[in-house]
Amino acid sequence: MMQIIRRIIQCFAAVAVNSAPLLGQPLPNRIYQGPWKQICSPGLNCYACPYAVAACPIGSLQHFVSYGTYNFSVYIGGFLILFGAGFGRLICGWICPFGLLQDLLHKIPTRKFKLFRPLGYLRWAALLGLVFLVPFLTGEQAYCRFLCPAGSLEAGVPFGIFSAQVQKMIGSLYFIKISILIFFIAGSIISFRFFCRTACPLGLIYGFFNRIAALGLSFKPDQCTDDCGLCAEACPVDLKPEKGEYQTNECIRCLKCRDACPQGCFKFGLIAIKKTEEHEVNEDI
Repeated sequence: MMQIIRRIIQCFAAVAVNSAPLLGQPLPNRIYQGPWKQICSPGLNCYACPYAVAACPIGSLQHFVSYGTYNFSVYIGGFLILFGAGFGRLICGWICPFGLLQDLLHKIPTRKFKLFRPLGYLRWAALLGLVFLVPFLTGEQAYCRFLCPAGSLEAGVPFGIFSAQVQKMIGSLYFIKISILIFFIAGSIISFRFFCRTACPLGLIYGFFNRIAALGLSFKPDQCTDDCGLCAEACPVDLKPEKGEYQTNECIRCLKCRDACPQGCFKFGLIAIKKTEEHEVNEDI
């Protein structure tokens, strides 16, 4: 039941942040510029998508690094801290439109492969190199321009098809970006959340807050049998939740471990509930 609720929320969130047609922007070759564009979407959703009603937090962060506007830096920094402290990577598992796309791609019936976990360190290169260092040194918003597959899919594809002006400007970089998009699509079909786990800087940022987020998971080790392994088997990102890995920045808070546990060891709720449960565990020990 929880996974059905999660999917409904994912779909609702994806429609909500791409609802420009409901706000008077029906054309696929024009960027919506309404008042909601001053607000960031919590998940990864390209600013230049014709139907996007909100800005992208990673694009906004690069803009700040490139131009160093103080007021803007306070806004985007506060936004990321607010959502991170409130939800952590719950946003990745429940809200992010590009995360939903990868979930659906992974349902395509084909042989599946576990991701080589050290590839997750590439997210640091994306965040530190393309989101911070290159924009700071050159003013170039490198992550959006050279890598982001969400931008390629949500902006590059529709404008490449429906905008005659953009069609005249298409060059080698456009096809490189489309190739990168195809690579991540293929990767997401055979390996769960391939892009999220290897190249998404937003998920890495939210992951810093997983341990302290107001909404999160708690674990009762005294109830765990230690040998059933059902939570690890259910985890789509190949973690061992019973070993404490549910607190790492790789956990997307999908709650499949909670659903799989026959002993009810995992609890989901507000931080006050989490602290109460952890205190009870310590008293029992």
